[in-house]
Amino acid sequence: MRMLSPQSLVLGFALVGPLVLSAQTTSWHVAATPSVRIGSAEKAELSLAAPAGATRLPNGNIVVGDLADYAIREFTSSGTLVKRYARKGQGPGEVGYLAPLLRCGSALVANDITGPLSVFTLDGAFQRGFRFPTPTYRIACNAAMRFVAMGWASDRDMKAGAYRPKVRYWIARADTSVEVPLGTFPAGDRWREGGGDGPLPLGREPRVALSASRAYVALADRLEVLVFDLSGKAMPSLTAPATRVRVTKADVEAEREREVAKLGERARTVIERSFATMTMPEFLPATRDLLVDATGHVWVQHFPSASSTTVRWTVFAPAGNVRATIAMPVALEVYEIGADYVLGRYIDPEEQVPEVRLYRLEKR
Repeated sequence: MRMLSPQSLVLGFALVGPLVLSAQTTSWHVAATPSVRIGSAEKAELSLAAPAGATRLPNGNIVVGDLADYAIREFTSSGTLVKRYARKGQGPGEVGYLAPLLRCGSALVANDITGPLSVFTLDGAFQRGFRFPTPTYRIACNAAMRFVAMGWASDRDMKAGAYRPKVRYWIARADTSVEVPLGTFPAGDRWREGGGDGPLPLGREPRVALSASRAYVALADRLEVLVFDLSGKAMPSLTAPATRVRVTKADVEAEREREVAKLGERARTVIERSFATMTMPEFLPATRDLLVDATGHVWVQHFPSASSTTVRWTVFAPAGNVRATIAMPVALEVYEIGADYVLGRYIDPEEQVPEVRLYRLEKR
């Protein structure tokens, strides 16, 4: 079977160079058990279809984005439903397909891939809708409602089988045509067959993140984060050691189940059929996720292997040095990291029931 070999990248801003790490690394921990669990298989009004983002409000309640009849629901920390809004539709304050829910300071932004982005207050009141002048494939925001975006590939870059196009990355504000370019870099690995085109399972998938003063891009070729100031100037990149790991059959099976958990059991047949026709990569990506926490630390998730129940994260301080490493459950997709908690979607490996969980974060 033909395998894909990762290509080394020679980027135009390489002269900036990686940051030299000198600070001592410590180990942080998340609590063994969650302090908050949202989602119930027994009660339909409390169950989650396919969570797509979550945030903790100042009063301790949890707002969850979901691919359900109502895209946004608010729960108490004990799991009681408080309110629901952003019902499915195309009108003002409605959401067709949430991908995902973002917390941008004092606002919630529902990224609807079928229509405009919708802005809500933290209390759930619809404020307005807006569109970016350039279609976005992936976005992240900061508290000032600035966004970092990754664009879509051009149709001319598409080809049969596995391929990896290059796309634009930029910084923008809501409701403005002014874009601050970051450059043109690789997009994710993709697979095209017949009339279908989508991400290649276990392929490299870039992530973007934004702090109050920096934009971050992780391309997943190695454990490296590209750094830019908000004017688009390239800064020293963040790097840490990472070992290349070969893809196993168990990795493929685990990724297939992760896709089913993300899209819902109703999509299983389509997902299994598509996995059977694809040529998988030879090596796992170096990274899977990238977030900025409430204190400005940059969190980079190493790509997990199917043989482990935990996955390592490397945490960079705002100054750029490695601050800590931490192991978290591999079944937890992290949505938000506060000063003393981690919030995300958890898929039980046995029951395959999605929950949103909050774990206490211990820094010691």
